[in-house]
Amino acid sequence: MMEHAKHAMTRGLALAMAGLAAVSFAGCSGGVSDVASGATVSAVGKYRAATGGELHVYTWAGYMPDDVVKAFEKDTGIALTVDTFDSNEALEAKLQSTGGEGYDIVMPSDYMVEQLIHEHLLVKFDVSTLPNAGNIKAEFRNPYYDKNMEYSIPYIVSYTGIVYDAKAIPASDAPTSWNDFFHPKASWGKTQLLGDQIEVVNAALRAVGSDQCATNPQDYQDAANLLEQYKGKLGVMSSEGVADRLASGEQKVGMAWSYDAYQAMSGNPNLRFVFPSDGANKFVDNVAISRGAKNIAQAKTFINWMLDPANKTAVERNAGAGSVLRGGDELLPASMRKLNVIVPSAEEEKHAILEKRCSNKLNDNYTMMFEDFRS
Repeated sequence: MMEHAKHAMTRGLALAMAGLAAVSFAGCSGGVSDVASGATVSAVGKYRAATGGELHVYTWAGYMPDDVVKAFEKDTGIALTVDTFDSNEALEAKLQSTGGEGYDIVMPSDYMVEQLIHEHLLVKFDVSTLPNAGNIKAEFRNPYYDKNMEYSIPYIVSYTGIVYDAKAIPASDAPTSWNDFFHPKASWGKTQLLGDQIEVVNAALRAVGSDQCATNPQDYQDAANLLEQYKGKLGVMSSEGVADRLASGEQKVGMAWSYDAYQAMSGNPNLRFVFPSDGANKFVDNVAISRGAKNIAQAKTFINWMLDPANKTAVERNAGAGSVLRGGDELLPASMRKLNVIVPSAEEEKHAILEKRCSNKLNDNYTMMFEDFRS
């Protein structure tokens, strides 16, 4: 458990908040790069499927299961090499350091797609030219980060919400919002937070009636005060071991990403996932072509192959996620489809807010607020 600190923001944070009124609104999760260099690389043109060659993929762990790799290689004759990264910032740093060379396919999250487009580190190829583009669900076809789908396709959709044990906690005490979460009931015991500054600060902002990338200094002061009074109820703040702690009952209530929630719910059927009424973070990981790609035809072939729900269903089963493709959810096992972390209801989707990027100045405030909270 963290030590209790003073009921106030640090001087540095307070000074930063005072300057917020002059900061223009930008979006939210990764910072906006100050410098963009080089011209856009374009590979727009008629689609021609490759029938051999090689392809180098840079992705998140768990997003390219071995059976998917083997199936792709068998279907296309393309030899696939897969490397993994553990954060969008690590992906960005790699592409910046190499000019995008070394990899053909990369899988950035929503806000990072926008960032990499801004930095001219992705290839423009126009998704509409792909034969399977029509399989993308309507709600994923006009993302803020790639309006005309010229640089990326959606791959995995996930959410950040609250998991609680319905057997251990009375229905009257069940959380329904972030405001509830940061005012825990006695029946909950110590709770769990993700060790992620964006998730924690966004949840706190929403709990006080604001939202991501707030520009009102008072919103940050209110959120900081809320986190400060909550500290004594915090059991663990970590993004590791989340599913195990919730499934075992070590924590009865916790903030969780939907894929961790799915793993926990698979091990403990008494667990429930809540889309907070004041806003559940929604994030989409995508497939794009790196600026330095040497195998463009193979990259387009890979993307088009992944737009076939029959090919991609193994990815979603492995990642614990619903499908971004029409007909994809129907291919998942019934045991997955019945869980709201996989297929949310229409009402739950209303509470899902797509993660955006903030300006660098606003992200600095997120960092200072988070560091003050965990000190």
